[in-house]
Amino acid sequence: MSVSDSSSPVPNACSNFYRHVFKKFMNEEGKFNDTLVTNVEGMLSLYEAAHFRIHGEDILDEAIAFTYVHLKLMSTKLSVPLVAQINNSLKRSLLKSLPRLVAKHYISIYEEHPSHDKNLLLFAKLDFNMLQKQHQREVGNVSRWDISCINFLPEYMKFCYQALLDVFKEIEQEMDKEGRSFCTIYAKNEMKRLVQAYFAEAKWLNNNYTPTMEEYMAVAQASSGYRMVTVMAFVGMGCIATEKDFQWFSDNPKIIDAATKISRLMDDIVSNEFEQKREHVVSALECYMKQHGVTKEEAINELYKKVTHAWKDINEELLDPTKVSRPLLTTVLNLSRVMDVLYKDGDGYTHSDRSTKNDIIALLLNSYPI
Repeated sequence: MSVSDSSSPVPNACSNFYRHVFKKFMNEEGKFNDTLVTNVEGMLSLYEAAHFRIHGEDILDEAIAFTYVHLKLMSTKLSVPLVAQINNSLKRSLLKSLPRLVAKHYISIYEEHPSHDKNLLLFAKLDFNMLQKQHQREVGNVSRWDISCINFLPEYMKFCYQALLDVFKEIEQEMDKEGRSFCTIYAKNEMKRLVQAYFAEAKWLNNNYTPTMEEYMAVAQASSGYRMVTVMAFVGMGCIATEKDFQWFSDNPKIIDAATKISRLMDDIVSNEFEQKREHVVSALECYMKQHGVTKEEAINELYKKVTHAWKDINEELLDPTKVSRPLLTTVLNLSRVMDVLYKDGDGYTHSDRSTKNDIIALLLNSYPI
């Protein structure tokens, strides 16, 4: 039985194991002892580790709540490097963070430590700068698709449908050279799924229709674009992604379903107010409010619970990496992390001139002086 199966006894066994391990840190009432707050770095490590929780691990839910409160209180009383590290973690745990952004932030924090290793710091900066140069070259190659260059494009590129046909034809030709023509079939199917979802939402809008949450999510998870982006990422991963892996993806396994839920709900929660100022299809927020007769604030809280639930699903699937290779699962995880980076503190996709711009500058422009 797979540990990712919700009926598996493994999560409960793990919960019992964790409870046994943490018992010595808890008082007679089953709460964490306040004496733990003296070990700040230990508290921070526990906070980060607890985010890898799965369903049934209530002890880790309690650990997050306990460490968050105390780390928040202590963040104003500690040295600057440690405060910066705590604030970064409280804003976004390592599980939900993009690795290169973490590296960018932590190098600056580590440099402030009086006892830092100069050689290790130099190596970290060189590594960051070298990968940044590679990213800059890739951005340069992609920039020719910028809308400002439309007048220099051939006529067929100016029509969306024809453009899609030509793009997929080009992909198919490249995949044929590699003996991987099957990739294009799955990519086309996902594009069809995306367009069909857009069409369904357009009908809802024209009919002023508010679907149930179940009906909405069946369409909106596809319209989030996450599946399309993921399958195209698989196409670009060469021989790492086999036809068996694409079939696994098309069967909508738990980790893909969870990731698309995160993508859709995180977007809907923060972009709702802006989108509803213009003619726009209903979001998960309106659907949940109407179906359950609750306030907007109550609906937001419930949707965030669904996001937390979905992250636990992802963690469960990551414990069993045997169905597909680890690089593919990491791709799914990283694209979910993007959703947290973009939407946790607002609509960073629509209003990209704010925190999103700063993240892009940090990753692609600001190098470390050597």
